[in-house]
Amino acid sequence: MAHPLYVAFVWHLHQPFYKDIDSGRYFLPWVRLHAVKDYLHLAEVIRDYPRVHQTINTVPSLLVQLEEYATGQAVDPFLAVSEKEELEPDDRQFILRNFFSINWDRFVWPVPRYAQLARLREAAGDDVGLFSETFWTDLIAWFNLAWIDPGARQRDARLRALVEKGQEFDRSDIATILAYHREVCGQIIPTYRKLAEQGQIELSTSPFFHPILPLLIDSRVAREAHPDVALPRLRIAYPDDAVEQMQRAIAHHQRVFGRSPAGLWPPEGAVSPDLIALLARMDGIRWIATDEHLLARALHTSFSRDGAGHLTAPGVLYRPYRVDGSNIAVFFRDQVLSDRIGFVYQHMDSIRAADDLIDRLLHAWQILQSDEEPHVVSIILDGENCWETYPNNGDDFLRRLFERLSNEERLAPITPTEFLDRFGVRATLDHLPAGSWIGGTFDTWIGEPDQNHAWELLAVARSRLAARERAFSGQDDRTAEALQRARLAVLVAEGSDWFWWYFSRNRPRGENPFDVAFRGHLANVYRALGEPVPSWLNQPVSGRSMPRQKEISGPVTITVLSGESAAGSEWANAGFVEPETSTGAMQHGVAYFRRLFYGYDAAYLYFRIELEGPIGDDIIRLLITAEHPASPDVSASQAGREATWEINLRDRVALPVSETRGTASQAPHPVPIEAATGDRAVELRVNRSALGLVGSSVLRLQASAWRGDHLIESLPRTDAVIFHLAAPHGTGEAGEVVEGEHHAQPQADS
Repeated sequence: MAHPLYVAFVWHLHQPFYKDIDSGRYFLPWVRLHAVKDYLHLAEVIRDYPRVHQTINTVPSLLVQLEEYATGQAVDPFLAVSEKEELEPDDRQFILRNFFSINWDRFVWPVPRYAQLARLREAAGDDVGLFSETFWTDLIAWFNLAWIDPGARQRDARLRALVEKGQEFDRSDIATILAYHREVCGQIIPTYRKLAEQGQIELSTSPFFHPILPLLIDSRVAREAHPDVALPRLRIAYPDDAVEQMQRAIAHHQRVFGRSPAGLWPPEGAVSPDLIALLARMDGIRWIATDEHLLARALHTSFSRDGAGHLTAPGVLYRPYRVDGSNIAVFFRDQVLSDRIGFVYQHMDSIRAADDLIDRLLHAWQILQSDEEPHVVSIILDGENCWETYPNNGDDFLRRLFERLSNEERLAPITPTEFLDRFGVRATLDHLPAGSWIGGTFDTWIGEPDQNHAWELLAVARSRLAARERAFSGQDDRTAEALQRARLAVLVAEGSDWFWWYFSRNRPRGENPFDVAFRGHLANVYRALGEPVPSWLNQPVSGRSMPRQKEISGPVTITVLSGESAAGSEWANAGFVEPETSTGAMQHGVAYFRRLFYGYDAAYLYFRIELEGPIGDDIIRLLITAEHPASPDVSASQAGREATWEINLRDRVALPVSETRGTASQAPHPVPIEAATGDRAVELRVNRSALGLVGSSVLRLQASAWRGDHLIESLPRTDAVIFHLAAPHGTGEAGEVVEGEHHAQPQADS
């Protein structure tokens, strides 16, 4: 007998990490509300159909939040205001603005009292003084009640009584509803674990805080999927963080479920060759999954479908692949079937929708009859958000689908690990392209100005942590604990959701709470380190371009100079200046310079000059003027001295322009420099002692570009950027400047 068509459902459950690890506060309620509406409901439906084996992918940071809700540790603003005995005017405004945040067609209009409350709000506008106390208690009750799975509202006697009561709720009724919320949050993990132990479901994982792993490993990978994408000007390359995100995920999964995961859903289906190499070193990970677009790219083909959306040759897609040189199996989801559940079937009658999916699977089975190889179709999607738009929270659709799968011999629901155990992997790929399940690129998380600025803020904070970690001797328990808190804040800030909400297509109206949260997580890095929170974290990222200037935030040490187009993470502590934006009637043409970085450590000054176009035959010069103020670090003979050098990057030498002290004049020797030049960037370093910078100094800096004797542009265009150089004796063993000033004072615009 021919093989049935194996069907692997993977339901991905994920919400952002809503907790501020410093204050312990949660800023949004969606983990709690999806818990009572979706997470337990999905498991309960699966439990009723034991032949339908499936996979639930849980993100560890989501599980942590569920545990804290179950124990009462987690309190979000919606929960806090729901529990209040007395409401302040601001509380009423908050409730009026937020407590209709649910699908109106499915959960508001069908409930007479909730619908009446909605009409009253529309009639009264924002005037909270027009509503009675009953309005507020009923609205609080129905918001928290409506989010509970409709089936649970009927099965649970307490909830059923409240639904029948319908209105004029009191505080004890609200307390009953919220107690049920906590109970459900505590039931989810044990229910999943039991189903897994019974062999009915497989539990897979994702990296702990849901980062886009390929970008975290090396942001340049985005250009494989989109060659022209603009990248952050600080290169993101944190493979150790990617490893830690995975190690934490595996350890947490083992703790809560009693076994290590065999499967991984990379956040947003984002994969790359480097990710495969990383996962190959992880004990126990046997499979990952991603989107069909990446398989098509790997095979240099496309998947043909007929007018109804059926694959004309499904065998190529419906099997796992092993990437050459790796033991990791890769499953590729059928995008059309997955998206029909996510976006199409909600608009159809539930029975007809489930039958349509079965018919499509049987159509593929019929085509594959001539093939003796076992085939598996991967249907992978968000397992929580789509049900809000389905009739009856998706219950009717899921039960019809699982019932038919239970009785259809030509189709066999299976988990990826079960498929691998029975059949192994028979197909191999030479290369797994980089990309995600959204358009096959990383554009949703990187490339736009706001996204790139967010990545740069992360890079600066992480670089500061790295510097403190390098300087730590390991002897002080309090310092070790502070570094651990700071590292946790960095890992949280690496999550995909913050960058997703900076994408122009996803930005919420009004204040972006995810922007506030992201900057808060980065601020926690500095707080944990006992350092002032940088002023730039007080400014929203959303809707503004990159900053024109940034102060030095710490020591800079460049061991290997490069002229790559994107600055490496070692430049994260550097200051920089960009061409100012021109306004008014007189407009500058296209800028020549893109950015000038500057920084230093105990031994060297470091500079990086980026251009908007190729360097070509143009001459790039860097003018450095140093002034030695009187200070304990400066000898009497040096105090008040001012010297200027011009660095011609073509000649790779710092030539003295002048040196003055009062009316006397001297002629210092030329100083050799080290430089590395690329197509649009050059990096250089100059020995401090060779320039005579043995004490504290004030440096003025300006770059210029020349075409023959013609000045093309200067950066800054007028005046200079000024920064304070600390004395080199304030250094730690690792070369970190630990005393003196690290503040840049860019000259004010003229």
